Amino acid sequence: MKNKPYTIEVVLFEVNPGYTQEQAQKALTSLNDIVKLYDGFIDRTTASNKDGKYIDLLYWTDIKAAKNAAEDIMKNPKATAIFEIIQPETMQMYHLDVFNQFEE
Repeated sequence: MKNKPYTIEVVLFEVNPGYTQEQAQKALTSLNDIVKLYDGFIDRTTASNKDGKYIDLLYWTDIKAAKNAAEDIMKNPKATAIFEIIQPETMQMYHLDVFNQFEE
């Protein structure tokens, strides 16, 4: 990714009550097999904290690829079944164009 423009998709959310952290992590990790198939996909990192907040960071070659994938994944039955664990009212999604990356 170094020295190439790219887009980061940031998704913030909480999991529906009744799901353990382990269940959520397993379900969210299983999305890797779906998102890796989309044109423009580069990388994905998912993290959570002890308060039940989650962040999903997806790296795309450009904003068009990110938005196309975000729209299309909602038509994928396997993905939408996984999304059932997410509290929809807590979800926030942003697509951001990277302008700076620093590595030492």
